[in-house]
Amino acid sequence: MTATRAVVPLLLLFASCIETPSPDVAKTAAAPPSPSADPSRPLPLPLPDVVARVNDQEIRIRQILPLAKAALDKVSVAEREKRKPQIVRHALDSYVSRELLLQEALARGIVADTRAVEQSYDQLRAEHAGDAEWAHFLSEQGSDPQAFKAELRVQHTVATLVAQEVHSWPVPEAEARAVFESNPQGFGPPGAAEPPSFEAVRSEVEQAVRRHKADEIQAALVARLRARAKIELYI
Repeated sequence: MTATRAVVPLLLLFASCIETPSPDVAKTAAAPPSPSADPSRPLPLPLPDVVARVNDQEIRIRQILPLAKAALDKVSVAEREKRKPQIVRHALDSYVSRELLLQEALARGIVADTRAVEQSYDQLRAEHAGDAEWAHFLSEQGSDPQAFKAELRVQHTVATLVAQEVHSWPVPEAEARAVFESNPQGFGPPGAAEPPSFEAVRSEVEQAVRRHKADEIQAALVARLRARAKIELYI
């Protein structure tokens, strides 16, 4: 993930990561209130307004419902009610990760580029012809223009954090050499008669390794943030 790719709202981004997990997967992917709690257990009724706190920052049910709905829409009608508890909890788990990344970005003094946020908003707005279609799109996200733009700002902020984390990740020399040696002519000037030396293209090789490892680097960052965070779940 890079800042230049941040054109899809985080709600949609995380929703795309929320598959409809099998019961076995859900037990490891969700974040239940206690290690022994079954994520498929019935949800409390009525659902509380505040469903979690992350370092004392409240997460409200309305914030996770668009993610849950996107995942539920992939499930057959016959299975929807049965799968709803684990999908809602999985959506909450994804939102907790989003909140942790945002908090870390703000703690590091990362600020989203206002011009980039406006460009992302304008690009998405242009993809929906007419006010009615745009309003329908926003309503599906449980949003309005102001809240939607705020969410885009969050996404750009988080994307910048992740990009910095990937860029600063130290690539082990042995790993870089292995990647280079697997395809030496894949580096350096295109069409060169001879492959370059490793040292001549080391920076390029390391960048390639970081791109390949980007998801792992982000996951490791989230794991570190979770390990030191105060996370309270109420569903």
